[in-house]
Amino acid sequence: MTIAWSSVARDGTILAEAGSDDPKGRVVRTAQRISRMNPTAGWEKTHSWKDAPFKGIKFHLHEVANPDADGFQQSDGGDRIMIWTFSCVYDSKQTSEQAAKAFLTKIVYVTEALRGMPWWREGDTLSAQASFAPTLQQQMESADRTGQMSMMNQHVEETKEIMANNIENILDRGARIEDLDEESQQLNMMARVFKKKAKQLKRAKMMQNAKHGAMVGTAVTGVVGVCVIPPLIALL
Repeated sequence: MTIAWSSVARDGTILAEAGSDDPKGRVVRTAQRISRMNPTAGWEKTHSWKDAPFKGIKFHLHEVANPDADGFQQSDGGDRIMIWTFSCVYDSKQTSEQAAKAFLTKIVYVTEALRGMPWWREGDTLSAQASFAPTLQQQMESADRTGQMSMMNQHVEETKEIMANNIENILDRGARIEDLDEESQQLNMMARVFKKKAKQLKRAKMMQNAKHGAMVGTAVTGVVGVCVIPPLIALL
């Protein structure tokens, strides 16, 4: 089979996978390597001489999650990005990288309606295995029968659109975080000004109290002098 393994994951959690290992364990090792790679707005690839001719490739779909519907909210106040990952391991002797990309692009569109289901959005590892793995296996088998050229022509424009949306979502979230940072800086500046004004008012109040205390102290000293001095003189 040209596509030896494939999977769909959400935020690093594999929801469904299909495929089989080869006798030397090369498919599994390649699948593990590609699964561990950090997400970007585009494609990630992996291969090693040890596991040739198998190569791994994956694609990410960046979706802005709805905090009301999905139950999350970023601690920084920005939108949370839910990352869907579509991966596969393919035999590079039997199929091309472009054909593998075309296969994954098709899986993106096949799962479009399913990604709104609760067990897809919130489920644990393999929560969609029973329902989607047979479909994934069928698509892998279909990739063997479908002409590579027709698959590649279909995927080019679709991939461009997805990647453009990914970049837009990432940049939009970054812009919102920058706005929050700017607001935070303004609040910090206002707090410093308020603190400075409060210290000035406190200092003025203390000076006023000190002057009042001096006046009261002088009056009290005078009274004490009047009361105390006469007896002393009388005793002389």
